[in-house]
Amino acid sequence: MEWRRSNWDEEDQLYHPKLRVDNKISWQRPHIIGSFRSVKLQRDVEFHSLNERLFYYFLELDTEVQRYYVQPVEVGMRYLDSEGQKKEWQHVPDVLVFRQGYSPLLYQIKESPDDHTKTFERCNRQCNTYAENKGWKYSVIYPKTLPGIVQSNINMLHGFLKKRKTYEFWQDQILLKLEYLQECTVIDLARSFSSSVDFRVILPIIYHLIASGSLTYNISKPLSENLLVKVGNLMSQLNPHFQEGDGQENEAS
Repeated sequence: MEWRRSNWDEEDQLYHPKLRVDNKISWQRPHIIGSFRSVKLQRDVEFHSLNERLFYYFLELDTEVQRYYVQPVEVGMRYLDSEGQKKEWQHVPDVLVFRQGYSPLLYQIKESPDDHTKTFERCNRQCNTYAENKGWKYSVIYPKTLPGIVQSNINMLHGFLKKRKTYEFWQDQILLKLEYLQECTVIDLARSFSSSVDFRVILPIIYHLIASGSLTYNISKPLSENLLVKVGNLMSQLNPHFQEGDGQENEAS
């Protein structure tokens, strides 16, 4: 599906967060809560756990993700109370993703595939039905099952997403040189500009080009100055870890 557009006013209105992070009761919660500034959305994104934050960082890095909304909808959960009266409570899935070429994808983010309860199974079924009725896909995802090195790389690369004014002058030259060299270590590429500028000016620009989808490297190795980089998009390695939703549970692998 086509999602490349500049106006998201309708979706912003419909899918505003239905839950808010509340530090007043953080002592009752077993997980970290906070927020970060989204480069993609140009606003603060709240998260209820480091697990959620890791997945949102992945969405920030994915160049095909055009928009995403955290705690976007309420899914009614009907039940009978002890007196047989019909009751309903509202379950809020974690994030709705608009990715170029795909139907909207509703995600539930969980810590472990072993952490199953009857309530979880019920919510899973209801969310899947809700998504189907909307023409969406639904998926349960476990970001913390990613290899530790990949998690670390995602966290590190997220810090280089923001484009600085000084990057504009150098990034085209970096890409042009790497197209000629085909492959080069980060540090050698940076030092190749030493006759014009201190190599330490170039280093963060190289990392920015990786984070923004212009350069790639072996994501299974820790990001460092000694890694080989080449022209390409890192997401070809990351996306297989997060398959398109099908109503099933998907471990990151």
